[in-house]
Amino acid sequence: MSTTIPIIPQPILQQAKRLLFISPLALGDFLYIKTFLIALKAKQPGLEIDLWLDDNRNNQDSWRLSRSKIMKQWIESEPAFNHTYGCCSSKEEQEKLIASAKERNYDIIVTEPTSKSERFASIARQINSDGYLVCGVEKKRFAGLLNNWFYRGADKTYSLDVGKLKAQHHITDRYHLLIDSLFGIDIDKAQFMPDMTIPQAFNQATASWIANNFKANDSQGKLIFLNHLSTNSKRDWRLEQLFGLIEQLHAQASESRFVINVTPDHVDSIRSKIADDPKLAAMNIAVFTVGDHFFELPALIAASDIVITVETAIMHFATAMKRPLIAMMRQKKPYWAPPVTPTAQVLYAEKGRGHVSDIDVEDVLKCYAQMKNSI
Repeated sequence: MSTTIPIIPQPILQQAKRLLFISPLALGDFLYIKTFLIALKAKQPGLEIDLWLDDNRNNQDSWRLSRSKIMKQWIESEPAFNHTYGCCSSKEEQEKLIASAKERNYDIIVTEPTSKSERFASIARQINSDGYLVCGVEKKRFAGLLNNWFYRGADKTYSLDVGKLKAQHHITDRYHLLIDSLFGIDIDKAQFMPDMTIPQAFNQATASWIANNFKANDSQGKLIFLNHLSTNSKRDWRLEQLFGLIEQLHAQASESRFVINVTPDHVDSIRSKIADDPKLAAMNIAVFTVGDHFFELPALIAASDIVITVETAIMHFATAMKRPLIAMMRQKKPYWAPPVTPTAQVLYAEKGRGHVSDIDVEDVLKCYAQMKNSI
């Protein structure tokens, strides 16, 4: 049982029927935080937990709207959650979403501390009528002198005290601290790491996709899942590095099958580059992107023999499904790194500018060779 005195008084939490948690969660965030929100639901089964994912950018960037769509699909498959508000493409759409949320009459609204905490406090204030409002504060802008204005209307404000964590901690430790601090929800450390359950229909569809994209006589080669792009250029690997790695791995085992994961807007260009290169065109390479549903991605990761990826949600999915993994990361925010095991290794960018592209193909090949017997 938690010994924390929670930020939200227990009588208010126990009487609440609807809770709105506001945070611009990405796929990896949700994977790790859902464990603790599900524990909250287990403690209070009658509480409806809704999630506000909109990041307040109000633009039409395809990657964020696509990610929001598949996140909603995933969250809707989780029985602990009720309603999800996705990312908006315009201010007008956001205003409609706020009006819709207001009709839900939330008893409690919580915002997570982020770099734009005051903006999410503003959204919460517009949604809130008579509910209990708790606003997270990450940075005290103007030395905190305007906090009373930024977070006006809040019943309480709070910041995450990461000083309570060990120097070498994982993102799950942060989310445990967050949810325990807010609600008094404590679970055993052994239960922190998440898992993923994939509906059988998607496993079957993935088997068909693999069969359709690789020749039957190549079926015994290792299936190597590759992802070189993220949502931040500093975390990207260059395309020539990706192709160089494929060529080297193909030279070691010509029966290997390679899946290149990309967003929909990159599919045609990657396929064209492969087709235009005689060496690549002769290899067993397929280009994948999520089509209709979120579970297409984790199902393919689960079917792979090894995942080699830059720092994105894909490395977290591989961890959750216990797939062999080589993750390439910057040294910034090491608490996001997956736990290192004989079949899961992390390569940090230690040269040049410290970008992921400063990790050489040779570094990945060396790591792969060391892991090969464990895969």
